[in-house]
Amino acid sequence: MREKWQLEPVDEEKSFLEHLDELRTTLIRMVVTLLICTLGCIFFASEIMEVMRYPVNKVWDMFEKQHLPSHIDNQAWEIAKESASSLATLDTRQRELYFQNLTKTQKVLVESVVLLRGAQTLAPEKQVDFIQNAASTAEVSEIALSLYNSKAILTDGSGRGALKLMSAFQPGEAFMLSIKLSLYTGIVISFPLLLYFLLQFIIPGLHKHERKLLYKCLGIGFGLFLSGTLFCYFIVLPRVLTFFYTYSLDFGIANEWRIGYYLSFATQMILMFGLAFELPVIVMPFVKLGILTYDLMKATRRYAVVAIMVIAAIITPTPDIATLLLMAVPMYALYELCILFAWWNDRQTKSQALADIASYEKELNNTNN
Repeated sequence: MREKWQLEPVDEEKSFLEHLDELRTTLIRMVVTLLICTLGCIFFASEIMEVMRYPVNKVWDMFEKQHLPSHIDNQAWEIAKESASSLATLDTRQRELYFQNLTKTQKVLVESVVLLRGAQTLAPEKQVDFIQNAASTAEVSEIALSLYNSKAILTDGSGRGALKLMSAFQPGEAFMLSIKLSLYTGIVISFPLLLYFLLQFIIPGLHKHERKLLYKCLGIGFGLFLSGTLFCYFIVLPRVLTFFYTYSLDFGIANEWRIGYYLSFATQMILMFGLAFELPVIVMPFVKLGILTYDLMKATRRYAVVAIMVIAAIITPTPDIATLLLMAVPMYALYELCILFAWWNDRQTKSQALADIASYEKELNNTNN
């Protein structure tokens, strides 16, 4: 590889101990960089925690919306449930005063919540009759029945408390979680520098134009890593959480997820997708070195598909097929882009070779003349 990269003539082969010393220096740089980024992220641990909770909150919002009639939104339903819970602690006069401060729509929803919660305590065959006969108006009866038929979620508040995400069973668990979360965030932020230090150790002594190419590769690598993390955060993670959430409910199992387990699961998946999107950064240098060619990559495409599926199965923290495909399909698309890059590189190499031959023949003709 050193010959392929055309080291400067002044560079000499270093001894084993000198390489160890360089490795030590590189590791110290990487550790110090990661430590500084981690310490900086600790000051924003609460904001980072809210960001990490967004996917699981989105799961609940999607699940709750699926069980509401189309004309009722999540926010209005959440307020109605909170109001109905407050009514349980008030006497008759206080309830009358409370209802005076609500709009007509809010009153209908609050009464519907009270009716549905009361119907839950009755036998299934008596619930519909209770809702129809106990409703104060025909409008309340109609709304309550539509909520009953859609199996609206009656959990107090927003319903997100049903996930019990903030449960901590050890005194220092919240502190350790903030440290772990800051570390994962620090890895994402410091990734360009970590990659630069690593490549600086692996491929030393580059020409100026090769260093510029290396900087471009670093930018592309960070962009791909960030794209992978965002793709997982906004698309993959909510779908995976929704699958596990609904799958547990189908078996009658409550989703009492602990915050520690959830954060470990989410951060590992996000980082794995970020690393998986680094495939072009791994393949393209081998293309530039001439180790991989367009004809070779095209002929071995079938084997590449199998290899990508195996890698996706290994690094995916969940065993379901949907998550595996969500990781494998983008990786294969990136591999196809690498094939196109290899095709373009072969064309450039052949064009340069033809130009060099033409230039040599022209110089030879001028010499003979």
